[in-house]
Amino acid sequence: MRRIRKPYTVISICLLLFFAATSCKKTLQTSPPGTSAVETFEELWTFMDRHYALFDVKQIEWKMIYDKYRSTVTNAMTEAALFEVCADMLEELKDGHVTLISPFKTFTYENFYRLFPTNFNYPNISANYLGSSSKVSGPFIYTIKQGIGYLYCKSFRDDYTNEDLEKVFNELQSTTGLILDIRSNTGGKAGNVNRLVQKFLDKKTLVKYELVKSGPGHNQFLLPNAYYLEPTAIPYSNPVIVLTNRTCFSACNDFASYMNYLPQVTILGDQTGGGGSIPNNYILANGWTLQYSSTITLSADKIPIDAGITPDIYLNISPIDETNGIDPLIEKAFLLLK
Repeated sequence: MRRIRKPYTVISICLLLFFAATSCKKTLQTSPPGTSAVETFEELWTFMDRHYALFDVKQIEWKMIYDKYRSTVTNAMTEAALFEVCADMLEELKDGHVTLISPFKTFTYENFYRLFPTNFNYPNISANYLGSSSKVSGPFIYTIKQGIGYLYCKSFRDDYTNEDLEKVFNELQSTTGLILDIRSNTGGKAGNVNRLVQKFLDKKTLVKYELVKSGPGHNQFLLPNAYYLEPTAIPYSNPVIVLTNRTCFSACNDFASYMNYLPQVTILGDQTGGGGSIPNNYILANGWTLQYSSTITLSADKIPIDAGITPDIYLNISPIDETNGIDPLIEKAFLLLK
């Protein structure tokens, strides 16, 4: 039992009750202002409503999606449960550039490639098509067979030097045709894409348009901004067959689009995975990070490329071919270039 050493005055009792009351209020406040479940959901939906660029391209009714998920959100739900609702809502966009990152979980839409055949088996390629004659220069692996070049570009993420590129094309220049394999390349840096494309240009070439938002409306954009690339050194002008699959995404999707308009190029394989936009980041009040598509990328003839690039020749790898170590895309490309 607490011993009271001196009697309280009326004023001191009132002060004690005041501080006790305010202390209780602070204890009951479990979330900082603006970070309750409802507020977080509203912030996420509203930010996307004003800044996401692809609603009209994807023909998405964002308000209908709000109505579908808002009723499932209450301030009594756990942070983990809220994350699942937000992730489910974002998944409706079917956009591989949309990501939600929390300290305990990350959501990224991956069905743009997971629902389709892989159509790529690098161990088979290494063993049966590259062999001991292959060479490496930066991110490029290449070889020459029967006068036809094979060049595998696994990623555009890692920078490469002009010397890396020149080394490759100095050797490939003598070939009568080139198989350029970009399968399962998930993108990277635009500068790396541009430098590789430039090796195939013989003149200044329009490669894309970019639409940048000018306001919060779903169709509010500035006029299309045209992008051109200039040729560098001696271009590779012989026939080129670009091999693609559904995992060709983002900057790799851009690369396929640029190459698709060159007269000496044929696209062979599956449709690319899309990702026709420049991604940007936003940090929610509760600390979660949102990545979203902030622009619309258009092809040289002003067609959105978010859904991917359609190949000139569709071709898949069957399970039997894969078991036997055969890559029918490479085989077909060799036949076309002979």
